Amino acid sequence: MVAVAADSPAPLLWPLPIREGCTSSFGEFRRSHFHGGVDLRTHQEVGFPVYAVADGRVVRFRREPYGYGRVIYLELKDGRTAVYGHVLRFENAKLHLEDKLRQTCERADKSFPGDVVLEPPLPVKAGDLIAYSGDLGVGSPHLHFEIRRGDDMCDPFAEGLPLPDGLEPPRLLGIAFVPRDASGRVEGDFFPVFVPAVRTKEGSRLSRTVALSGAVDAEALVADHLGIKENTTGAAILKASLDGKSFFDMDLRCISLAFYKQSPALFDPDQDREGAAAYRLRRLPGLGVAGFSGDGLPAGAAPGALELVVTATNRGGLSTTVAGEVTVVASSDLPCSVLPGSGYHIRSAEILPGGLVLECARATAKGETPLRAGSKLLGGYFVQVGDSGKVQVLLPREILPKEGATLSAGDSAAPWLTAAGPGNITSGGVRLNLPDDTIGTLQPASHPGALPGSAVSVKVGPSAYAYRATLEFPGFKPAGGVGLFAGGAGFVDAWAGKAVSCKDEGVYFLQEDRTPPTWGQPRLVTIERIGAVEVRLTLHDEGSGPSAGTIRLTLDGAPAFVDWDPDNQEVRLDVTSVKPGKHTLKGSLSDFLGNGAALPPRTFTTR
Repeated sequence: MVAVAADSPAPLLWPLPIREGCTSSFGEFRRSHFHGGVDLRTHQEVGFPVYAVADGRVVRFRREPYGYGRVIYLELKDGRTAVYGHVLRFENAKLHLEDKLRQTCERADKSFPGDVVLEPPLPVKAGDLIAYSGDLGVGSPHLHFEIRRGDDMCDPFAEGLPLPDGLEPPRLLGIAFVPRDASGRVEGDFFPVFVPAVRTKEGSRLSRTVALSGAVDAEALVADHLGIKENTTGAAILKASLDGKSFFDMDLRCISLAFYKQSPALFDPDQDREGAAAYRLRRLPGLGVAGFSGDGLPAGAAPGALELVVTATNRGGLSTTVAGEVTVVASSDLPCSVLPGSGYHIRSAEILPGGLVLECARATAKGETPLRAGSKLLGGYFVQVGDSGKVQVLLPREILPKEGATLSAGDSAAPWLTAAGPGNITSGGVRLNLPDDTIGTLQPASHPGALPGSAVSVKVGPSAYAYRATLEFPGFKPAGGVGLFAGGAGFVDAWAGKAVSCKDEGVYFLQEDRTPPTWGQPRLVTIERIGAVEVRLTLHDEGSGPSAGTIRLTLDGAPAFVDWDPDNQEVRLDVTSVKPGKHTLKGSLSDFLGNGAALPPRTFTTR
């Protein structure tokens, strides 16, 4: 682990000729990782010059179909590395990077040859042109910029990048209080409660006092902006205390590449609102990212009123503080072994950090009803009875089975199977594998085009751990042309008999795809800012989608090497230096499940 330098790093130049601020900041939440840099706005346009931010040498560059698209690595004289992603073109007049890319593609006979390491590296001075901004890889036009120290990604603004104009203090919308385990209650309830902040004469305060019992997490809802008010970006520093005693401290300005996929351990996307991210004010066990300390709100505090204070600080050193009173109350909940009343119907289930909450309706308050998982009687759960016969039951993770079982209340059975991790649920030919600290439900489902018996509705939570759940299909024989799909989200992964990651709740299913992609007609596009001309072909595929790594093209019979725009499903070929006249493209590609499609001769004319 390389720490951020204690003294101020040497100032860096802004890497673009325009300076509009950022659309994303360092350390923000992504579904499976932290954002490792800052995204610099480029007017939603492409072709702006990209400059070296300091003296150094270009050590490598890469063209890839997804992710960063085109990326260039500049090693600075002090040993740090500046990374520029999503560029449109590499500088060629002096550095000859486009020539080197073409030569590498010719030797490898493919458009995406991996890293091109420069031996010797190419020296550049601060302010030298090294590339042009673009929109390749994932995302709309912008420049992704990183500073790395060895294997650590560091906040560029802590590393000398000039701060954008127009900075304001971050917005701290309020605090979400989330029961941490089955003992936790917020205002006597199993469910999280969000308490907004309001402005008072004494400063920002929570709008009301909130009553807590047992183990409860506080989550700060924070939004900042880095020069663009309509955008929201993340926080850099968070501190929290209870009656003057610190219980959480975060300095999110450096993330090791070894741990950058751990963002679900900090954020709670279930509590996001109004563009603000919910930061969990507790270091979860196993979180390897440095700069975090604190066990969260203490679970054993004596009953009484306590003052909660949370402060968010942004890259410019501007801070916002929210204070509020929380009242610790003794819990009166007792674990149950039967449900009060009879004639139950299990309506729904919600997975919370505290456990699985069943919502039930009962016909009468008379009698008692056993709750079972399969044939096993359950005990040690908690019951809340509301109006109109509504009953909520909190099942702690510890009492749930490790292998999927049906939950039943008397004669009423849930339509899904339930288990707690580490464990699994098998339904027909499908198995859901649950990591530790999770709860999952699995239910047969249907979806047009799914292989019979392969469609299941999946829920896994809480979100901090759910991303490690996987699906297997032991009841099906691996076969070519079959992939895992998610209803509404499309293709997930090719399936060859191995476990496949499943992150979001919804319907998953196996589907056969025997339909190859289709090619659109070529069209010429002029990129005025850099005087370049591209021929572009849009690909169409309703199944697994085009696999860009399989694209093979010839231009007038000679191999041609292309860029790929995954957002628009578009092949791009630079024809700036092609002689005027009529030209012919031919080629082929496959989708992710191996269905090949030849590109019949397509002609276009340059002038």
